[in-house]
Amino acid sequence: MQEGGDEMTAKRKIIVMVILIALCLSAAGITTAWYIRDDRKQAQTDAVAVMAPYNLYLMDPNAKDSLKFAIGNLHPGEEKHTVICVSNRIPENYAGQDNMPELVKESEFNYELQLVHTENLAVDYHVYPLQRHEIPADGMLPEGAILMEGDDPAYKRYYWTKEKYSLSWKDHTEKMKKEVFGTADTEDIVNVGKYLFFDDEKMKLVYRDNTYEYDFYLIEMTWQDIRNFNAYTKETDLVYVMVNAKQPRPTEK
Repeated sequence: MQEGGDEMTAKRKIIVMVILIALCLSAAGITTAWYIRDDRKQAQTDAVAVMAPYNLYLMDPNAKDSLKFAIGNLHPGEEKHTVICVSNRIPENYAGQDNMPELVKESEFNYELQLVHTENLAVDYHVYPLQRHEIPADGMLPEGAILMEGDDPAYKRYYWTKEKYSLSWKDHTEKMKKEVFGTADTEDIVNVGKYLFFDDEKMKLVYRDNTYEYDFYLIEMTWQDIRNFNAYTKETDLVYVMVNAKQPRPTEK
């Protein structure tokens, strides 16, 4: 009986150790998460960045789409990233117009990207276009290569790299303040928001060669070099990203 009891005790110890290890790994995953999203698909490896992009869909020249995410656990000197995919593909479970596939195939339009963020943290935001490349046969990827995580077959064939330049932006903060607050003094209002508009003539969606288009952008977030930490007592920045389709420009005849 003693031998059987010792065996049961040993098994219990093993089970307890497995549970403790799982809890430790789970806690590590929670403490290292730096932003909040519903699916938490973002991952990181030593050699290559693996990201699940946020998808924004524009299907006609009057369309707009938006998303929100939160940044936490960002510290001075750190740099964090997320990927945005803008596409004219019709999303799954689309419940709109029945003739939307035909309308998409006839549409060609430019668009703009708007980034609005609260100012809880002293964070700088930059938006970089991403270039797509085929994964080489040997599977060797260059430094800084980005792989997309998800079910799309293209994510198995391609990787992406960041353009050397960031998109230029226009600061519409003062304009938006006036629209929201009128002539009221906003000096003592916390987190009135910063409104950045990104626009480039290359930002265009066209249905061509019987395929939809996909434009990927990397949003880079960097903590500013500040001294007065008392001015930033909160730990999270809320970021709102919107894409707005623009009517096609008239063609000259």
